[in-house]
Amino acid sequence: MEFSRKLLSTLTTGQSTDLGRTAADATAFSEESLDALRLNISNPGLTTAVMKDNMLRLIYGEMMGQDVQFGAIYALKLAQSGQTVVEKRAGYLACYLLLQEGNELNIMLVNTLQKDLTSSNYHHVVVALVTLCNMTLPDVIPSMVSHVLSALSHTQCLIMLQLQYGAEQDPTLSLTLILVFFAYSAFSESVRKRALIALKNFYTLDTDLILPYLDQIKDSLYDPEPSVMSAALGFFAIAVKDHAGEMKELVPALIKILQQVVDGKLPKGYLYHGMAAPWIQIRCLMIMAQLGHDDLSASTSMTPVVLRAFHKACQGVDAAFGVLFEVLRTLNSFHPAIILELCQSKDSARNPLLAIPRFATSSNPNLKYLGISMLCQVNPDAWSDAWWTEDLLGAVVQALESRDAAIQKRALDLLYRMLT
Repeated sequence: MEFSRKLLSTLTTGQSTDLGRTAADATAFSEESLDALRLNISNPGLTTAVMKDNMLRLIYGEMMGQDVQFGAIYALKLAQSGQTVVEKRAGYLACYLLLQEGNELNIMLVNTLQKDLTSSNYHHVVVALVTLCNMTLPDVIPSMVSHVLSALSHTQCLIMLQLQYGAEQDPTLSLTLILVFFAYSAFSESVRKRALIALKNFYTLDTDLILPYLDQIKDSLYDPEPSVMSAALGFFAIAVKDHAGEMKELVPALIKILQQVVDGKLPKGYLYHGMAAPWIQIRCLMIMAQLGHDDLSASTSMTPVVLRAFHKACQGVDAAFGVLFEVLRTLNSFHPAIILELCQSKDSARNPLLAIPRFATSSNPNLKYLGISMLCQVNPDAWSDAWWTEDLLGAVVQALESRDAAIQKRALDLLYRMLT
């Protein structure tokens, strides 16, 4: 309580932190602080910098459970008139916390967001998109969809056209445009990436609102920037769960993406402990598992690149183990004919199940848990003497006596699955 009372003193300046020792003292001080903040924030002569500081105090008051709805209008004003990114972010954050569905101020928020989304200032566009990535107001989102979709092709195409035109007209101008292009390409990438994250948020809140635009969003899978492509995968990893039948067209794109990642075509910044973009691989595999479920044609076309990802992951450690697990789960989610064919082979290049004993019989508890978890993912019809050995069975039975409760539970789950 004493710590909270001292923190609440930040709502005002120049206040003493000697606030007494009772809850009544703390409540009285909170009310006094908010009254002082209400008076200060309504001063028409405040600069946006001072208003930003007041907005942070307002946000803190809301976090402490105080009623600070009086500050909603001032938060909107700061979001509209903020001169810097920090000021705008503070205004939008306060709007996000204070405004509720049906509030008449939401119309002003829509206008402010639309203005920033169409701004020539890249920073303002990004701040507005970040706000929409967390927006949960159903009456605001429908007005934002068209602007966010436009952000998927933000600026880069225009700069490319200007670059081509400048090269034809004036070599000096061409050089200038080249410098401009490289200076702003990073901002364009950031805008497109956040636009996809905002669309994913919209999809989770109102699926029917976004479904008509799936074809336009699919184009982002072919974006030359890996971060934008990864954000598109994040969208479809959510959307494919309920609409896998409508997304079979994604199969060629996913095969191409996974092939490029496995072949090391992404920048070196995407390497993690020697593993190429493991989280992008896992996301691709998750989507493939949904698209290939009970679809022999799609499963057959995706199996070669999935096996290639498996062989690459066998050479790595750490995050590579996660890719191995996801490969096994994906193959077992495909049409049953795929795993039944693979499990009969005694060639490790064709049968990924042969890698399981390496983990299940390991003395490392983490790897043992991974191996048993892999076994739990295997289709019961794929149990075969080609890969299931007495040593593997012994390792599973031995896991029942492990001092690690997680390993014990997973081993019990596996034995129950075997018996039934």
